[in-house]
Amino acid sequence: MTMRSAHLRPAGITCPSYEPRPGTTRCRSYLDGGVCTRADEFLCVEWLRANGHAVPESAKASAPVPGERLGTELSENTPTSSSPAADAVRGLTSEQLASFAALGVEVCLATAEVGEVWLVPKYTDCDRQELRLDHAATLAALCATFPGASVKVLEPLAGRKHTSGEVAPS
Repeated sequence: MTMRSAHLRPAGITCPSYEPRPGTTRCRSYLDGGVCTRADEFLCVEWLRANGHAVPESAKASAPVPGERLGTELSENTPTSSSPAADAVRGLTSEQLASFAALGVEVCLATAEVGEVWLVPKYTDCDRQELRLDHAATLAALCATFPGASVKVLEPLAGRKHTSGEVAPS
C-alpha cells in the first residue's frame, strides 16, 4: 500500500495531518483526552471539532499529502515525524498556548512525587498548585535539557507575584 492510499481519510475526518493506526480509524497522533502528539498541534483537531470547540487556524490550512517524488514511491515505514517524546519537548507555539487558554479549561495532573498540579489558562486564587501552560512547557524543556531530570518539588515563594501581575499560586 502506498503512503497516498494509507492517508485516505474516512468520511467526516477533516484534519490534514490525519494518519490512521492500522486496524482502526483513530489517528496515530491521538492520545486520550484529545491531546495530539504532533509538534504543530496541541489538541486533536477532530477532538476539538467533535466537542464543539473552535479549530485553530493552523489546522484549517491543508497539509501536503506524502506521495511520490521524482518517481520514488514512499514506503509505509518512512518516518513522517519524530517520536511523540521528542515532539513533547520541542515546546509549544504561541498559537498552541493561545488555543489552550481560549478553551477555558483546567487540567489536573498528578504524580507521586509532586502531587496534583493544575494546568490553567491563568492563575487563580484557588488553594492548589497551579501552572500556566507556558510555565509548564518551560519546566518540561528544562527537564529535557538535563537527561534524567524531573520536577521533585513545586512550591511557590510566599508573597511573590508573577511578572504578569498574577498572584502566585498557594
